Amino acid sequence: MTIVNLIVNYCRVHEVDATAGTVIEALSDPTRRRIVTLLSGGPKRAGELAAEVGMSAPATSRHLRVLLSALVIADERLDEDARARLFRLKPESIKTVQAWLDQLVPGGSEPSSTGPDEPERANQPGQDIDSS
Repeated sequence: MTIVNLIVNYCRVHEVDATAGTVIEALSDPTRRRIVTLLSGGPKRAGELAAEVGMSAPATSRHLRVLLSALVIADERLDEDARARLFRLKPESIKTVQAWLDQLVPGGSEPSSTGPDEPERANQPGQDIDSS
C-alpha cells in the first residue's frame, strides 16, 4: 500500500480539511500523479499528456476530469484553436495538502539530515562517529 493510499484511508476515517482530502483522493491514482508531475514542468495539451502517460485520449480525459474537479489542475482554451485545451497545475492545491501534512509532523517539516532509510543517531558527548 502506498503512502498516498494510507493518507486517503486516514482522510476517510478522520476529519480532514475538505480541500486537502479531495486533492489527496484525486492523487491516489498513479496515472493522475504522473499527470501532475508532467504538469509541474509547465502547461501541456491533453494530447501531449496522453502520449507521455501512454494512454488513449478518452482514458486520459477521465483522469483530467478528476483532477479538474479536485481543483488540482486548471484548463484554458487556446485563442488559435478553441477546441484545444491547455492544462496547467494549480500549485495552491498542492500547498493546501502540504499545509495539512505539516500539521501532522511535530515541530514542523524540517528535513532530516539522515537518509530515508537511515535512522537518526544522536552524537553522544565524547563519542566520535566514524565516517568510514
